[in-house]
Amino acid sequence: MAKLVVISEGFTGKTVELKADKIIIGRSEDNSFQIPEGSVSSHHCELSLKGDAVQVKDLGSTNGTFINDKKITEGTLTKGQVLRLGSIELRFAGDEGGSSAVATKTVTLPQGGVKLNDLEQGSKGVSKDDKTFAKKSNKVNKIFILIGAVAIVILIGAVVFAINQLKGQ
Repeated sequence: MAKLVVISEGFTGKTVELKADKIIIGRSEDNSFQIPEGSVSSHHCELSLKGDAVQVKDLGSTNGTFINDKKITEGTLTKGQVLRLGSIELRFAGDEGGSSAVATKTVTLPQGGVKLNDLEQGSKGVSKDDKTFAKKSNKVNKIFILIGAVAIVILIGAVVFAINQLKGQ
């Protein structure tokens, strides 16, 4: 039976057998094959078995779908090739599916997310059109902090005013 074997650390050995006409892979529980990892979109890609190959179609994922490190919107995956969804890599094991098809390369996923320094340095070797793992604006967080600080100052002022009123009586 043809299958995909996850070769990324933390998910190593997790497999999906390609026996259905159509398989949807993504982070959400309603997919045929769920990969609960932040760089994988909720509905990342669709797979269809066509003979000895797998047709892969990206479903508008945020971090892209790649076959052997080449970004695709649609493509064909053949035995031994690596399918990458965000930062998760899977190897197409073909029909043998034995342990010899398991990873020749292990990818380490960052623990606790991406470091701030990595984001500030930007993407190395990535084209300007590729928005993979782009830093998001935190303007909303700054506004909430400012509103909270103003509210605390007003509250402290009200408490001090109330204490002074009680002492004056």
